[in-house]
Amino acid sequence: MRPEEIENILKRLENGEISEDDSTDNEDDIDYYSSQRDRLMELDDEEDVGNFPTDPNLDADPPAANVDTDMQHNLETVERNPTPTTSSQNNLQTAPFNSRNLVWRVKNMDLVQNAFQFAGNTVYSQEIMNLDTPFQFFSYFFGEDILRFLVDESNKYAFQKNPNFTEPVTVLELRKFIGILIFTSVYHYPSVRSYWSNITKFEPIVQTMNRNRFDKIREIFHMNDDSKHLPIDHPQHDRLHKVRPVIDYLNKKFITLPFEHRLSLDEQMCSTKMKHFMKQYLPNKPHKWGFKLYVLCSLSGYAYSFEIYSGAKDMDRLPGEPDLGAVSNTVIRLLRPVPRHVNHIIYFDNFYTNIPLVHYLTNEGIYCLGTVQRNRLGKSCKLPEKREIMKSNVPRGTYHENVASHEGLELSATSWKDNKQVLLLSTYVGAEPADTITRYEKKLKANIQISCPRVVKEYNAHMGGVDLMDSFIGRYRIRIKSRKWTTRLFYHLLDMTVINAWVLYKKVNTRKGKLQKNIMKLADFRTELADTLCRYQSHSKNKRGRPSTNSQQDNTVPSKKPRTGAQVLPPTDVRSDCIGHEKIFMESRNKCKFSNCRKLTSWFCKKCKVSLCDNKNNRCFALFHA
Repeated sequence: MRPEEIENILKRLENGEISEDDSTDNEDDIDYYSSQRDRLMELDDEEDVGNFPTDPNLDADPPAANVDTDMQHNLETVERNPTPTTSSQNNLQTAPFNSRNLVWRVKNMDLVQNAFQFAGNTVYSQEIMNLDTPFQFFSYFFGEDILRFLVDESNKYAFQKNPNFTEPVTVLELRKFIGILIFTSVYHYPSVRSYWSNITKFEPIVQTMNRNRFDKIREIFHMNDDSKHLPIDHPQHDRLHKVRPVIDYLNKKFITLPFEHRLSLDEQMCSTKMKHFMKQYLPNKPHKWGFKLYVLCSLSGYAYSFEIYSGAKDMDRLPGEPDLGAVSNTVIRLLRPVPRHVNHIIYFDNFYTNIPLVHYLTNEGIYCLGTVQRNRLGKSCKLPEKREIMKSNVPRGTYHENVASHEGLELSATSWKDNKQVLLLSTYVGAEPADTITRYEKKLKANIQISCPRVVKEYNAHMGGVDLMDSFIGRYRIRIKSRKWTTRLFYHLLDMTVINAWVLYKKVNTRKGKLQKNIMKLADFRTELADTLCRYQSHSKNKRGRPSTNSQQDNTVPSKKPRTGAQVLPPTDVRSDCIGHEKIFMESRNKCKFSNCRKLTSWFCKKCKVSLCDNKNNRCFALFHA
């Protein structure tokens, strides 16, 4: 070919008049075949082609290529048996977008100003704004109704195992059981029994429940009726049947909060090394073995919705939702409760990012930004290959941008050279205006300034929601070992609920104008929550009202100070539960712990373990528990 012809082809490629599919070959791209028969004809084994069943629809154009085959890089130990979609469901599906129709041009994308103008609701309800204590925030997500359900299922399971079972679990005991679990997440002992050991015993746990009862509750704890579990060959078989009620309940509770403007979606690990067919291996996670969860989070680490991975779920598509592959369908399911066309922005990594998914979400009014794999952009994309941009003569910080348009939608693909090549796909921001960042150069042994595209800064600033929640859970998580996979998942879901309660607690107190220094840290929040759960008694089945100051006189006996050290005020919820606050007369006198009263008194509250006045002039005992 003459030089003039080569130069002419290059100009036409640059102008987007022709596609590179017709001129060059890229060994990293996926071969494209117009039909299944064309693909089979490429096989060397002619016998396989001849035995292929005849199908009148065989030569029809297939749907968009399944770009989610990359999820096989995770070591899966489950056999996938997806339920085939019925023909009626296929008729309701929207046609998937074919990314091969895009024509990429070398240009810069203009910022979409609408993406930064959020039109959604961010006002918390009055019910949420009235929450005050850690126990109240936790109970908003994990309330009395789910506790009663778990008690019923646990007792049912205990009677199924042993018809002579005579010690059913109560709601009060289950609440104390959860309080002990949260205590163990903050104060780590070598084993569970160490908390009750004579040498290392942890007094708040010892006073809450004896060791044998704790072990018994842990043994019979159950979350769903096994008799309703459908067999494995049933079309509606659910691998997560044993934990499904808790999953559905928490998902419904978590989405009651208004969605923030920017959301991130990523994987999360419930770490365990027990033998189970759903256990996964993710090499890039701090805890590499465990059950995998897909979580949709806000930038502050609040989880709006989650899904535990148990295999492909093609049967879970709603009418009108396209079939874009197992991973993309998971993203669509998690985003179902997100309001449409109010300019939400979703961030994810290259495990999820593909053009059909981005195109579908943008048409739904949700902007997208994520890292992307090079072969998912197609052969017509003109971004440089990795082997080209990583050459030593290409300076660090070099970036290139391509833009493609389809039906009024613009897609921006950006390549940036850092320690390695970074590829990003966006629907609202491009490379310009670029900024500068500081990087350490080994050859020069000094910090240098390099260019950084706008899209990279947007991604780095807003992608870490799930990682932030992982760090919160990692600081204080329930470490009690269990041979039951359902129990291990329950511990993880309990940790997620506590983190959501703490994040909501911080947001509400910030909106109320509370100073940051007066907002409890995570460890203090978990400690007070655990203390309240262990000592709180619901008065739903008891006489309500203030504790009696006269009916307890018969039980008063002279006693010494029940415990040594300074008296610590109990949590607010324990003070006001109106149950078990016995008034004890002491030989010694101590200062009253009621606010603005420091007079000496001989009366002591047995439950709250504080001294309080109780005479005709000072009714501190009744006021303290009001």
